[in-house]
Amino acid sequence: MAFGKRQSGVGAAAQSLNVDPHVASSRIATETVQGPSPFRWFIMLVACAAGLYHLLASYGPDLLRDHRLAGTWQPAYDLQATEGKCERTNFVITFCSTKIKSVARPDQAPMTHSFLMFFSSGGGEALVPVRSTTNRSAVSIFYAAETKLWNRTLSLIFAAGMMALLDLVALFGFWNAVNS
Repeated sequence: MAFGKRQSGVGAAAQSLNVDPHVASSRIATETVQGPSPFRWFIMLVACAAGLYHLLASYGPDLLRDHRLAGTWQPAYDLQATEGKCERTNFVITFCSTKIKSVARPDQAPMTHSFLMFFSSGGGEALVPVRSTTNRSAVSIFYAAETKLWNRTLSLIFAAGMMALLDLVALFGFWNAVNS
């Protein structure tokens, strides 16, 4: 068939598709499939480890502080919460953040307070800034420090567990690729 000439649907498809039932299948059976290279597994291992570190380093200290100071929070009338928002992704994870600024010292830069929750929207809740009675420098949002403390704890444990599991899979994949 000359280039550029049209044929009807059946004729064109029959020429481009081999419909011969006598195709040699030995070529398919003898090809071996190579797995991903060790470099790919190493990149996955490093990425999962970095994600786990970021998760624990960014949310862990605030969560430990909130558990340590649980029950000691009281409303801080010298602070004001501004720009509060919660973004829910895939109906599972909610990332909330707010800025807490000082009313007594307006020249002081506002502090950003952020946290994550699973299976909770956080929409419509009042953002009341609170200060600990035992540690006056510790400030938070009442909703995050008291109301949703256990949700935040279980969310961090679950997310860290999943990241650690992915890191373990990447480690075994890297080990298997290096030894094969």
